[in-house]
Amino acid sequence: MADIMNDMSPEAAAQTLAWLVAMGADEIIANEPLDRFAASALRAVVAEVAKPAPLLQPAAQAPVAQPSQVAADARNVAASSKSLAELKQALAFFNDHPLRKGSTKLSFLEGPETARILLIGDKPRNEEDKSGQVFAGKARELLARMLAAIELSIDDVALLNFIPYRPPGNRAPSDVEIASSHPFALRAIELMQPRAILGFGPLPGQYLAGGETSILKQRGRLLKIGATDFISTLHPDELLKFPQHKKLAWRDLLAFKERILA
Repeated sequence: MADIMNDMSPEAAAQTLAWLVAMGADEIIANEPLDRFAASALRAVVAEVAKPAPLLQPAAQAPVAQPSQVAADARNVAASSKSLAELKQALAFFNDHPLRKGSTKLSFLEGPETARILLIGDKPRNEEDKSGQVFAGKARELLARMLAAIELSIDDVALLNFIPYRPPGNRAPSDVEIASSHPFALRAIELMQPRAILGFGPLPGQYLAGGETSILKQRGRLLKIGATDFISTLHPDELLKFPQHKKLAWRDLLAFKERILA
């Protein structure tokens, strides 16, 4: 039949097809029989292979500490530290601090433990994050000159950062980051018991001494951290960006000098 169909002209094939339709033919019979059971089994195999792979279940993750719990843990760890060295080590191993993993180095405390003058920075910048110093680079150079102007040496004062790790992009710290840092800064002051404290930037005065949120409103005013005199001024890094404010910082330094000599 196949050979006959192949020898037909298009017109003859069309006439034959019309005749087959008229006779009620509804399927084509091949030269070889078709095993439809085998074909059905093959379709089932193909369908099974073509099924999309099941979604992988996410690996179980360790529970994340809640902000209130992190702050409470920070208070407990800081309070249990009996010395400045122990406090610094405890902070270095406080894994739940929200800024720890995104920072390069801890920038918390340096200088003589028995210093009578304590300087507190607000938070590390890029240079401090790289070096681990409380003040670093050009900001440290300017700070040394500022202190020399009131007859102090940077080698004779203690240096502390209120926020011990650099916030990403040098942004302002969040509430939980502040709550996780505050107990360590406060405990350092309790252990050191300095005669006077000079703060740089708004954070130390705002959160340790109850000062204004704006450094321009807070600066130069006598505040207290416990029984210790505290005065704020602008951070050396800000003075490098806005030299016109150096005259304000000079007034603050003179006011601080009067307090420590009183």
